[in-house]
Amino acid sequence: MVIFRRLLTFLCLFSVCFAQHSRKCADVPIKTSDGKTIRVSQYQGKVVMFVLFSTNCDHCLIMLQLANSMQKEMASHLLQVVGVVIDDNDKNVKPFADRYRFPFPVGYLAKDPAIQLADLKKDAHPVVPVVIFVDWMGNVRFQYDRKDPIFDQGEKGIRGIATGLCRQAESKSPPVYQTAPAAK
Repeated sequence: MVIFRRLLTFLCLFSVCFAQHSRKCADVPIKTSDGKTIRVSQYQGKVVMFVLFSTNCDHCLIMLQLANSMQKEMASHLLQVVGVVIDDNDKNVKPFADRYRFPFPVGYLAKDPAIQLADLKKDAHPVVPVVIFVDWMGNVRFQYDRKDPIFDQGEKGIRGIATGLCRQAESKSPPVYQTAPAAK
């Protein structure tokens, strides 16, 4: 079991260290049902895991339950989860948040600001949930929608990425980007 954990940790750190791209995360204001505003900039120095979801999606609820346990376990390791309902108004947010009482903030975005946060094309149709990892310096390092193979791995893939990014945040290590030499 110890060997498996070490191997999993190595693979997670490897994937985090050799990510090929990043972009600055759009500081889109996310409204909560109680009138507060969430911005990625308020979490500078932490790893932010945005979970964009629909309140009537079974896969989204499974992802939110994972995010719930990760927030409880990894908050001291600089992880901050933010739930974002993709909706034009807040009518569905409060009942949903009150029902599940997540230990992280839950807000909502209309379609256009959600597209800006996720840096998608206007005609894109990602499948929720969409998970966006923002590193401690405010850069989007990983982004997945429900169609991505990482969701087939269950929680170990998502948890592994969060763990690797949190380790970088704790050590204040900048990301390392490496590319392979061109084939001859």
